[in-house]
Amino acid sequence: MNEFNYLPIDRVIYGKNSISSINSQIERLKRKKALIVTGSSVSKSKFFASIVNTLGIDYVVFSDITQHSPIEEIEHSIEAYRNNNCDVLISVGGGSVIDSSKMLRHYYDVSIPHLVIPTTLSASEFSHIAGYTFDSVKNGVRDKAITPSIIFIDPDAARETPDKLWRSTGIRSLDHAIETMFSNRESEIAVIMAVKAIEKLFNNLQGKDDENRLECFKAAWYSYFDVFDSKMGISHNVGKVIGAKWEIPHGVTSCMTLPLALKYYSRYYKKEVKEIESAIANTEYANMEPWAAVEKFIVDLHLEVKPSQYGLSLDDKPYIFENLKDKPEWADDFLTEFLS
Repeated sequence: MNEFNYLPIDRVIYGKNSISSINSQIERLKRKKALIVTGSSVSKSKFFASIVNTLGIDYVVFSDITQHSPIEEIEHSIEAYRNNNCDVLISVGGGSVIDSSKMLRHYYDVSIPHLVIPTTLSASEFSHIAGYTFDSVKNGVRDKAITPSIIFIDPDAARETPDKLWRSTGIRSLDHAIETMFSNRESEIAVIMAVKAIEKLFNNLQGKDDENRLECFKAAWYSYFDVFDSKMGISHNVGKVIGAKWEIPHGVTSCMTLPLALKYYSRYYKKEVKEIESAIANTEYANMEPWAAVEKFIVDLHLEVKPSQYGLSLDDKPYIFENLKDKPEWADDFLTEFLS
């Protein structure tokens, strides 16, 4: 027997200028004052200015969210929401901003309507998972109730996103899709959407126009389509450990871990590897083994990075292994090769 769990997302509004409907959505919700949660860079963008300048209700901006969502910043955002008598939450930014907003709802009031405008490809807006950092250790909450309610996918939101951030979070979505295929093999819908996400990312992540951006946003959505039922694997799990401890962005950790993880998966899951091959069949990477194709794709995106560049070495293997969740039997070999 199989099971598919729907998340309580009310609606996804997507396409060019989709953000223009934000006021009608807030009016439908009968809300009067928003806390807009964002990061420092996004708060200075032209796109962010266009949102606040057209917003039809009062608002307060909280722009102190940084990488990996430190718990102290989440606590301050709760104070900002409460002290300003807000009644709706709007997140504009990437995964850390969106996760912080989910944690605000988790700790303060899960009934708060949460509208999300993503600017990266982290796909956090489509999940019931929120990560935060406490004392350099990544922690997380999984709860359907913290899933955002309304999501706006607008290519204009990514127009000012730095290329490296956009592309590395695209590899993060590729990581979601690939690890979904190996963890949730019995779910036909999960595999179908993951394959489509892989195809869209390989065909659009190197592009820079509105169509490319929209297709990448859709790929991020599809990569997390069955996130409730899909456990992520060693690529994500190693990324969580090293990301928090060594302050490495999650998109970058996926660039480090995904090719090697796929190389190991390929030894055990032949059927899924064939499906990945089909997803890249019409690209320049068609005749390569999937793990090698992903590795070359990362190089072509100018995202190649080694653990040593962030100070990681074999001496760190015991710490990573000890903190690694859901270890496959080959985890020790993987870490040795990863850190060598």
